[in-house]
Amino acid sequence: MYDSRKQAAAMSGRTFVSLAGAILMVVLLSGGLAIFGLFYSAEKQTEDQDRLDAMFRLAYGASRAEIYFKHQVHDWKNILLRGSSPAEFEQYRQVFDGNGRKVDDQLRALLSSMVTAEQKAEIESLLAEHGQLENSYREALAGVGDHVSPTEAASIDQTLRGLDRPFTARLDQFAAVIHEQLEILRQEARQADRDRHEGLKRLNMAITGVGALLVLALLLGFRPRVEG
Repeated sequence: MYDSRKQAAAMSGRTFVSLAGAILMVVLLSGGLAIFGLFYSAEKQTEDQDRLDAMFRLAYGASRAEIYFKHQVHDWKNILLRGSSPAEFEQYRQVFDGNGRKVDDQLRALLSSMVTAEQKAEIESLLAEHGQLENSYREALAGVGDHVSPTEAASIDQTLRGLDRPFTARLDQFAAVIHEQLEILRQEARQADRDRHEGLKRLNMAITGVGALLVLALLLGFRPRVEG
């Protein structure tokens, strides 16, 4: 009788150690998975955010170029409408040139961003077209001296009216495409984050389930011995 109790106690001790080991293994696996999940998720979120930041800078630069060019077109109209005064002619021409430089600066800044080969080619083409457009405007003013008379302004306007529209359309289209790509990238980043979260959650549940089955198997395996 004593030996039977001693044997049962020894078996109970071994089962306790086995159960403790199984539970510890589940805890360690779950904890390790949680730590891995945090680092993995943080790394992927950083990568996604870097791509979003680069695309945002691209979208912002394209929008600023749009704004500055609209200002430049308005400046051109002011030159023709108010340029009969030498002072105002010079004032609006300087503002016109200044906004033109800002357009070019914004577009050139985009080339240093994370752009695709196709985007780079489009930006370089926009820069070239903007330069040609400005040359047309300056050539029209080359023969008017330090002011433009109403008659000269009407003639120049008749000749160059609508010259800005093709470039405006191209620049607007380029900015619209960039903004659309930015929104798509945002949605993809959010979906990827949700997918990572769900994947790690399922894996954690699987490990917990396997651990529970292991503990249950140990208990069931020990029970008949105790009863016997």
